[in-house]
Amino acid sequence: MLLELSKEQLGVLRRALEARARDMQMRLGSDPGDEGLRREATLTTQLLRRVEAMERQAGHRARGIGNIESMPEDDEN
Repeated sequence: MLLELSKEQLGVLRRALEARARDMQMRLGSDPGDEGLRREATLTTQLLRRVEAMERQAGHRARGIGNIESMPEDDEN
């Protein structure tokens, strides 16, 4: 699937994904056994990393996602 975004839309998408990933991390902290939420958090983090890479390619300086990078990777791709 191809999704065309303007630079402004790409920035908005990154910020939304950052907020969602932070929210999910906090929720996982209170309920670490929720596998559905853990899977969604992993996918959100992967998508956020892809958006950050797209921003770098487009010439934007993407901010880091902080400690979200420490979330466990899911090898199911």
